[in-house]
Amino acid sequence: MPVETIFLVALFAISMVGSPGPANMALMASGARYGYSRSVPFLFGTLSGFLLVGIGVAAGVGTLFANFPALRYTFLVFSAAYILFLAYKIAFQSTKPGEKKIEPRYLAGCIVHPLNPKAWVMLVAAFSQFMDPTGAQIVQTMIILTVFTVTGLTLNSLWVFAGSLLTRFVSSPIVLQTINRTLAILMIIVVAVAMLRSGILG
Repeated sequence: MPVETIFLVALFAISMVGSPGPANMALMASGARYGYSRSVPFLFGTLSGFLLVGIGVAAGVGTLFANFPALRYTFLVFSAAYILFLAYKIAFQSTKPGEKKIEPRYLAGCIVHPLNPKAWVMLVAAFSQFMDPTGAQIVQTMIILTVFTVTGLTLNSLWVFAGSLLTRFVSSPIVLQTINRTLAILMIIVVAVAMLRSGILG
């Protein structure tokens, strides 16, 4: 894969991975509630889940969705249900100081991207735009996924860190609850937009 193409992949990854989405909203909420270090397992879980999506796209799951519309719509329904559940947890999680907090786990993070329409849309777009049909498919797949993984580790970490800063500068439970509910609303909006564009999967 030419260097200029890799550069374009990186720019695309930065614009997509860094923008608000279910994973980033959940990561920011986790950072706000548990701090950066205690959110690391959840962060690595989301990165692992993203890799699973990338492998699925490379293996032709997008084509499977195209050939079986019922399967695609079923996936979208489950995705919507999970994202709504995640948004609900973020919106109504307790912000009272001293209350026992169950830290987000690695496996919880793994689920986020496989049920995140935005992740599927961005990866299908990346593979369709930057893969050369005449080139080595495995090598190109590894390059694209590596670029997205490095970008994700960097930008997703910043979202967690931004969330952790909230607890340092904002002490009011009411303000924190307002922030959480704003994150939840943004999550729902982004997923709704991704679903409207989900034709890219088919």
